[in-house]
Amino acid sequence: MCSFCPRLYDYHPKAIPAPYNHSNIDSDEVLYYVDGDFMSRNNIEQGHITLHPKGIPHGPAPGAMERSIGQKETQELAVMVDTFRPLMVTEDALGIDDGKYYKSWVE
Repeated sequence: MCSFCPRLYDYHPKAIPAPYNHSNIDSDEVLYYVDGDFMSRNNIEQGHITLHPKGIPHGPAPGAMERSIGQKETQELAVMVDTFRPLMVTEDALGIDDGKYYKSWVE
């Protein structure tokens, strides 16, 4: 479990606060966006849930890295769970899928 809470970003003037692209090779990753401004993603709002399956590259949305340069802090509040057993997507989960999130890395 990981909490993303309001915080200061890295202090170095050349730091890029946005998270880097990565793949979770050992776990599925689920994020629940509670409140605030989620600087690393576009079109994510309070109450959204995202799933990044094991091995699938993901990271900041197009433009998010550039928008983060020079920012001093974030006001995001989210909860992330990395699982160590594969998640099974249910019919109920498919029913709330917007069908667009997987395309959010394309400009």
